Amino acid sequence: MNAYSQLSKDWVSPWTGETHKKGEQVTVVSVIKLNPKKKITIAVPNATALFLNASARSWKESRAIRTRNGIDGVVKRDKEFSSQSEAFDYLESVIESVIMAFSGLEAFVNEMIPDDYRYETYQRSEIILEIMDKAQIERYLSINEKLESVLPDALKTNSPRGKHFWGDFVKLRKIRDRIIHAKTDDRKSSGPDKPNLWHDLFRISCPHSQALKMIDFFLRETNSQPQWREACPLR
Repeated sequence: MNAYSQLSKDWVSPWTGETHKKGEQVTVVSVIKLNPKKKITIAVPNATALFLNASARSWKESRAIRTRNGIDGVVKRDKEFSSQSEAFDYLESVIESVIMAFSGLEAFVNEMIPDDYRYETYQRSEIILEIMDKAQIERYLSINEKLESVLPDALKTNSPRGKHFWGDFVKLRKIRDRIIHAKTDDRKSSGPDKPNLWHDLFRISCPHSQALKMIDFFLRETNSQPQWREACPLR
């Protein structure tokens, strides 16, 4: 959940008249209109946790497919899936895992920018200084600049650039971009000596773990542990 707390004293709801006791959990919810006569209420999820969990689930599915088809076994040098369906299910699962992991990281970065923060940067010259608010930062700046400059400045932390996990982030970003902006070369036949997107999807490391390394760096730097991270078993 994105946010919850406990009542500090008994509280009577002005809408229902019901008395809620001290210590009961209070959760931020969203009421969704399904049609003119029907509504549904859900707890508002934390987007980062939601995306990372989806990434981990898809990654687990991809590992199960590889195991089922003996892709990582040592008996034969040349491997193949038992069917095209199995091969495509594997690729779909890895693609889902990559996109969800990167989306989780993007959601975390935007969430961590303080609402009143202003980012000062020179654009296209050393003469014109541009001051951007949070909405403009979220919309116009790349995730690289947000990680390298915006968050370290806003949160008064070190920059993650140059850390051992920065390379993992770059790899995750590149393969995510290749998925989203698939090129013609990725639709052509290729041999083992001409890598393309499909080659990378068989050799990539665990996507949600790559995203979490960056996330946990900023959480350590700010000495904070949001509720979703405390409840999240992912590594």
